[in-house]
Amino acid sequence: MSAAVKVSVIMPVERIGGDAERAIESVLRQEAPFAFELILVSATQLTMQLGNAVRNVIEPDRNPATRRNRAVSEARGEILAFIDDDAMADAGWLATAVGYLDAHPDIAILGGPDPAPADSTRAELIAETLLATPLIGSGLACHENRPGTFPVTSASDIALVNLFVRRSAFRGFDESIGYIGEDTSLIASLMPAVVYHSGVRVFHRRRPFPGPYLRQRWRYRVKTGEMLRRGSAPYAKNRKIWAFLFVGTIAILASPIALVPYLVFTLILSARVTRLPKRDWIVLPFAFAAHHAVYFAGIVWGAIRGRVR
Repeated sequence: MSAAVKVSVIMPVERIGGDAERAIESVLRQEAPFAFELILVSATQLTMQLGNAVRNVIEPDRNPATRRNRAVSEARGEILAFIDDDAMADAGWLATAVGYLDAHPDIAILGGPDPAPADSTRAELIAETLLATPLIGSGLACHENRPGTFPVTSASDIALVNLFVRRSAFRGFDESIGYIGEDTSLIASLMPAVVYHSGVRVFHRRRPFPGPYLRQRWRYRVKTGEMLRRGSAPYAKNRKIWAFLFVGTIAILASPIALVPYLVFTLILSARVTRLPKRDWIVLPFAFAAHHAVYFAGIVWGAIRGRVR
């Protein structure tokens, strides 16, 4: 009789190749002293040789919540681990997370940081800097790669790219939300039994700046605006969002006198965390200007669109 499966790792996959192959390999090479399985959920059958520890679940509906819920319905593990196909798990990813959850049975969800991989391009490192800089970046613990272990107070501080959920606590992702926000909704529903652990680490590929990165951020922030309009608690009660909108409005009104201080301030803060070589630091203030403009406009447009709908 085979050993009971401790963890079911769930990875949505569009196609095999490049980052997806590295993501799969990083899971299969985990240094874990227990049995685990990898479930690849895709719209069509994957053309690859699957080992005994890997299964391919087919879900034609591309709604990310639907796809992950379908994979969970096939999972055998008592712990569900979620990772994306453009991320690579640290060698001790599973062992560290399971060790913590076993020692803390009251914790329902565990997440951790998702820094960019070491082979990131210049454009990807600019994107990482925009997300990782405290005060003016994403404001999220996972993107800022914060050290330590602590209770999560904002549901967006951890994300689906690096998320562990006890099967007994899993209530399913809200399929009505669609793309972006389904993880935040689940995490919020299980707080305060949610913890961030910096030792539970994956390396997540960033969208290159400017085009792909700004388009992704636009989609995310439009969804933020829509969720605000819907009155979704994780968004409506998020003080960071309201503070950003307030400061952004003041900055726009005071732009003639605020521009130079803004450029200096963003350069000083971002230079402390960036992995870019010094010769490239000059682009950071202007990258932040584009980043903040897209964030502000996206939230406002999302709120307007939410009202129209």
